[in-house]
Amino acid sequence: MKAPIRFLIGLTALASVVGLWQLASATGLFGRVPMSYAELLLPGPGVVLQALCASAASGYLWDQLSVSLLRVAAGFGLSVAIGVPLGLAVALSPVANALLDPFVRVFSPIPGVAWVPLAILWFGLGDRAAIFIITVGSVFPVLVSTAQGVRAVDLNLVDAGRMLGARFHQLLVRVFLPSIVPFLVTGARLGLGFAWRVVIAAEMVGVPRGIGSMLSVGRSTGHTEVTFMTIGILGALMIVAEELVFSPLERHTNTWRPAGAR
Repeated sequence: MKAPIRFLIGLTALASVVGLWQLASATGLFGRVPMSYAELLLPGPGVVLQALCASAASGYLWDQLSVSLLRVAAGFGLSVAIGVPLGLAVALSPVANALLDPFVRVFSPIPGVAWVPLAILWFGLGDRAAIFIITVGSVFPVLVSTAQGVRAVDLNLVDAGRMLGARFHQLLVRVFLPSIVPFLVTGARLGLGFAWRVVIAAEMVGVPRGIGSMLSVGRSTGHTEVTFMTIGILGALMIVAEELVFSPLERHTNTWRPAGAR
């Protein structure tokens, strides 16, 4: 599908949802609840937009958003720095695979929010706890994607490199790394999604400040428009990351995938 048509369809769908949202808010959820209660349950798009403008003008929004962004950047960066070497080791070394596979199987299904109590106990309330939770929650998608990428490398290329006298580090740089980049993009996309989920949960249940804290304050004070505003901001952030980072990288590196993996 051509990009302009795809954009038009998406814009139409978005406008339809916003219109339905406004109608539901203005009619008390289509007459199901009193108007005063409907304003609490489902504030209209205009009310949410006013809350967004007020928070941005006061600086409160930028302060909380910058805190969460720095935490996600630090935690996600650590997860990549840890996950990529471990993924290479798991795929290339039977010994490393035997050592690490039980830990991956046990810990990867555990949601990052489950680490919140321990993180607060170990690191206190602050950035270190949040960064630890983000790292633990997002490292496994990166690790697993890296290992899958290495295992998908065309063995004919590896054999050809060896026949030409390439050493291990040359094979790693010239064959393995270009082949796993598309898988790394996929793992990074999943890991970043996990990172945002985890940091929001952590900030909601104990770690002070940040976007999650805004959600919690909006809920506890009855300002539902703040909750909707925060949800919209999170969605916008992921769209920006997708359109400006992941989609261009994926288009550029997709030709590097093995033919059967595209």
